[in-house]
Amino acid sequence: MRGQLRDSPGSECVICKGYKKLCGLSKCPILSDLMEKFGVRAEKSLLGATPPFVLVGEYNYPNVRVGPAVSGDPELAVRAEDHKFLLERSLLEIARIRTSHLIAKLSREKDLEEVKLSSMSERPVQLEVEIEKVRRKSFFDSIVPPVGPVADAKSIKLSEEPKVPSKIEKVVYDTDLRAVEAIKELYLAGVDVYHSTRLLSLGMLGTKERRKLVPTRWSITAVDSMLGDFLKKKVLELPEYSGDILLYKYEFNDNRYRVLLLPGIYQLQIVEVWLPRGLWTSERAEIITNYENPVRGFEIMDGGHYAMRLPVLEHLNRMKKQAACIAIREVGPGYFIPVGNWQIRESMRKAFLSEPEKFESLKEAISSVLSDLRLKIRIEVPGKMKSLREFL
Repeated sequence: MRGQLRDSPGSECVICKGYKKLCGLSKCPILSDLMEKFGVRAEKSLLGATPPFVLVGEYNYPNVRVGPAVSGDPELAVRAEDHKFLLERSLLEIARIRTSHLIAKLSREKDLEEVKLSSMSERPVQLEVEIEKVRRKSFFDSIVPPVGPVADAKSIKLSEEPKVPSKIEKVVYDTDLRAVEAIKELYLAGVDVYHSTRLLSLGMLGTKERRKLVPTRWSITAVDSMLGDFLKKKVLELPEYSGDILLYKYEFNDNRYRVLLLPGIYQLQIVEVWLPRGLWTSERAEIITNYENPVRGFEIMDGGHYAMRLPVLEHLNRMKKQAACIAIREVGPGYFIPVGNWQIRESMRKAFLSEPEKFESLKEAISSVLSDLRLKIRIEVPGKMKSLREFL
């Protein structure tokens, strides 16, 4: 089963996840209900710290609106972008931390330069914001992290000097450097993917004639995709792994991650299982699969799957081996607030930091995986192998 979604009532929600509008409604009723429950009161003026997180919208692209997230609480500003900290928190805690920030949407072109400067900083910086009108309550999305109320800003001004790493300054001011090369340079210099995403989203990377604002959702997937492609090329030059079958595990708020590494050439099979009565499901489970091999990329464009792929390729590079991989994400009804696909990326990374279970036979490994899952799935093992069910 490759690149497939089982066709059943409600399956559109699992593919859509609230932003493709496959149901034909102008707003997702599931996300709209969440938006009513979180947020902060917006004052007319605010002196606060930006995480720095900036939301670049999609509506009316390319004439999009831009807004930094601003918090009156300096500690919350730090916490909001500390993904290792957030990974240890409950969904409600994450939602409260993220939605405690106001998104101050710009009304003047010159304010964009202030926001760009703040986004180059490696730590939160103080912004002075004059608020005109609150337009929308908190915002939830399957790819973008939760954000607080959105308000029109009369003006935005930096009130302190941002601390900009030299590597970021270099690539931002190099207008002859292609965006993909800039992102690779930042990654190799140890700059995290979240910072690169902000810079790409604000049109601060790439050659001069190609720089433009990129909606936040698009930039998140673009960075995962570009870095994944870069690491995949390196992995394909490595020798094949030939040891025991390895099983890595991690769990985050009713997301169960199970990752198998198998001897052989690099191939990646992703299986996404949404259990009944969950965030995007009704009475039936939904299963999405995706697959790539050394020659072909994913058959389905899915931001969450690119977020799963990046840690796999990072780990194989650390191992200095290529291997076949089955990555499974099982999502239960306990995952009732979408907090963005950062949790997918960080959960997979955390899984690879754990001590793996080792198996001599494929049958033992598969039996162990399936005993952990609440829904008994049937998938193909990468390569010319039989389906998992045939080994049991």
